[in-house]
Amino acid sequence: MKAYKIVTYLSLLLIVSILSCKKSEIKLENIFTKIYSDPNSDISYYPLDFVENGEEGYYILGSTSLDTTRTWLRTFVMSTDQLGEQVWSANIDLPYVNPISNLMNIGGEFYFFCMDAISLSTHLLKISEANRTAELVTTFPDIIYPLAVSKTPDNGFLMLSYDRDTRSSTINKIDASFNLSWQSKFSVIEDAEEQLIDHLIKTGKNIPFFTGTVGDGNANSYFANGLNNYTLSLLFVKPNGDRSGVLQGFRYDGGASSLLSLQGNTFAISRFSFGQHFILPSTNIDATSISSLSDLGGGKLAEIATDSETRVKKMMLNDKPVIVFATNTNNNQVIIYIYDFTTNELLVKKYLGFSNPVKIASVIQTKDEGLAVLVQTMVTGRFKRISMYKIPKEHLK
Repeated sequence: MKAYKIVTYLSLLLIVSILSCKKSEIKLENIFTKIYSDPNSDISYYPLDFVENGEEGYYILGSTSLDTTRTWLRTFVMSTDQLGEQVWSANIDLPYVNPISNLMNIGGEFYFFCMDAISLSTHLLKISEANRTAELVTTFPDIIYPLAVSKTPDNGFLMLSYDRDTRSSTINKIDASFNLSWQSKFSVIEDAEEQLIDHLIKTGKNIPFFTGTVGDGNANSYFANGLNNYTLSLLFVKPNGDRSGVLQGFRYDGGASSLLSLQGNTFAISRFSFGQHFILPSTNIDATSISSLSDLGGGKLAEIATDSETRVKKMMLNDKPVIVFATNTNNNQVIIYIYDFTTNELLVKKYLGFSNPVKIASVIQTKDEGLAVLVQTMVTGRFKRISMYKIPKEHLK
């Protein structure tokens, strides 16, 4: 009996030793959680997007507000090392306010757009590592109220903005030389400026504005989630800006919350309707007709919070293509759904955030084939701060 106990004890030690060795194989830069604190309790931070900056670490784009005032959000950029430790940060001076997602890498330079505090026009800025700040590249006086932007396959940009003079949502194509190529307008009819201001300064309902490209190597068409004909709608245009199709939501209570072009007329999409949320990892959309988003159906996910935002990306996991959705739960956590690209099978469901409430800002795949997740957290339930999770690929099985 004594010999049996000794053998059992040695076996347990061996198992623990093996597990410890496996855990130690995960490098420190591949697994961490960081919260970026600020002793000023009157300032709130709103993370927008982030990128890996080569082998050095991460750049983070966000905005800040002074809780005692109702004004435009200030622009904030930060650099971290590979372990997520802050290296430097910069609060960008006026007139550069209300930065919009995304933070985009073009030729090794990192660009983002923001608004002018006085003229409401659009500025393109670039992060300067040498000066540890962001600097002006050019200004677009004909684009006011910038709302969302994405990089296009030609290393240009597709931007959604709002023209208050014509009460129109405007899709703007900017070429690789940073010139405005064309604009396509969609009439909102009603005056939406007050709602947009509340959206921009975080005092009202968040509206999921975004843009994107249909096709990989070349743009077959473009899309934007914006306001049209009294409602939030998916707007499709041809490569030259001519209108193509519209998928209508219902006022501001129903619409798309994220969209990703997969191949041809196949898309991954999330949508919402009166507080209910639906995810479709693969569905066909006719981008040349006028139809309703509610016709798409989809599986209702009761655990997703009523006012949650959603992000969707195509990534590689264990050498397989997958579709990744990241959103918020009713329990103030971030939830990540990972679907098989081919079968649409749900492979992984992972929760983030336990002691402090968190909200999704962005999710990216890192060079180690893991994930990095940018969130806003509420420290002690009150102070809005930026936080980042680094998840190794070993924890995504």
